[in-house]
Amino acid sequence: MLWTKLGDAGLPLRIPTRRSTLGLLVSAMIGTALLGATAAHASDVPAGGRTYVVQRGDTLWSISRRTGVSVDTLAQRNGIADPRRLRPGQRLAIDPPPAGPPPDPVNGVAATTLLVAAAHEYGLNPNLVLAVSYWESGWNQVVISVDGAVGMMQVMPLTAAWAGPALLGRQADVYRASDNARLGAALLRRYLDEFDDPKLALAAYYQGETGTREHGIYPTSQRYVDGIWALRNLFQAGRGAGG
Repeated sequence: MLWTKLGDAGLPLRIPTRRSTLGLLVSAMIGTALLGATAAHASDVPAGGRTYVVQRGDTLWSISRRTGVSVDTLAQRNGIADPRRLRPGQRLAIDPPPAGPPPDPVNGVAATTLLVAAAHEYGLNPNLVLAVSYWESGWNQVVISVDGAVGMMQVMPLTAAWAGPALLGRQADVYRASDNARLGAALLRRYLDEFDDPKLALAAYYQGETGTREHGIYPTSQRYVDGIWALRNLFQAGRGAGG
């Protein structure tokens, strides 16, 4: 079984509840190339509430004074690992994301079954989809990040609002495990088709399509990309996903 093979490969079988913890655990297992500061998932579109569009010359300190929200809270809420890398036009979440319905309690083998099926549906290597989901959530649908990304593939609800109709042909509910797996796979398929490079596709999944098109892989995204690619190769070598 996949869990047994992952254990034999030296990957932790305990499912962490935060991706920052997961990143550190995986880094320790797959080598020093992945070591570094852990960044929360960032999104160009916040999950809801008040927002602020970064202007040229803005700093987190100036935005904090303007909005009344602490620098630390702004950084955590928007996945900002390096406050010096604010981009003009970047939209920041000022308020916390609104609470959604509880996600499906799906993890482990039930989750990987859905992920592999979604990978096959969209013509993806299952090990790539499994690697993204393992890094993002530990194959755990109940994980919700501080910026509101949901489930196994950590999809933002506002991303789902356009990507569901565009890629699935209908509205998608990211709190449902099957929709979460399918929409995450569909987004990866879109980015692979656009960039024709799996590492650029991973960057687009993490930092956004526009930023990747204009700037390539941000330095702050490199650990995310390299970490998932190393996991994909580890799964592939162990034939963990059977494809």
